[in-house]
Amino acid sequence: MLQNLFKIFRFIFIAILPPLIFLVLFFAVSMVVYKNLEKDISWVDAFFWITHPHAISEHRKDLTKLFAFVVYVGIFFFQVWFIERILVNIFSGELKILWRKRMSEVAISKLKDHYIIIGYGQVGRTVVDELVKLKLPFVLVETNESIVKELLREGINAIQGDARRRSVLISAGIERAKFICTLIDNDADNLYITITAKMLNPNIKIISRAGNLRYAEAMRGAGADEVVVPEYEGGMVVGRIISRYEKLKEL
Repeated sequence: MLQNLFKIFRFIFIAILPPLIFLVLFFAVSMVVYKNLEKDISWVDAFFWITHPHAISEHRKDLTKLFAFVVYVGIFFFQVWFIERILVNIFSGELKILWRKRMSEVAISKLKDHYIIIGYGQVGRTVVDELVKLKLPFVLVETNESIVKELLREGINAIQGDARRRSVLISAGIERAKFICTLIDNDADNLYITITAKMLNPNIKIISRAGNLRYAEAMRGAGADEVVVPEYEGGMVVGRIISRYEKLKEL
């Protein structure tokens, strides 16, 4: 959470840094010019004239008065530039994403008995759509940054990271979660996440995806409550359709 806040402040600071550098240089040059135009003034007077150009007395040189007008215009330009940089970056997409990420982190920290979905492939996307329809609380963990940004824009709680890392699962609230669905298209990763999830929360229910039946048995042995094998189950569905079609032909 603190890291995300730091990113927001860093983003704003980088945005306003050019106007601030301009202001410092503008003040330094203006003070030197004032000192050269009016030999009898101090550096403090020169600084004061920059911030209060109207304080220059009438008996000063015309060139000094003219330069005071230049200073006034320069400060006005700085104010406009500074405000423009702040407004542009506040409403820019990047700052919005950082803010939504921060809000998502706060929301996740308050979740309890929620679902954790690992992976936003075809299977993960379908599960997320169903959870949204059912209005069930969940967190999605995905490695692809662009996908996470898009989901954050849609108001979905999403975390970018490798779910094989304990810290990522903890950030998703694994210790308070009710279910975790490991839906990555990699059996070894799903098995590892299953083992890690059970270690972090022995009471959590686990649904794992497997690419073949051999891994499915290993996942059950590692603590998965349910194992889905899309390719196998898809083949079974196709087989039942063919069987039903053949039976209809016999009638």
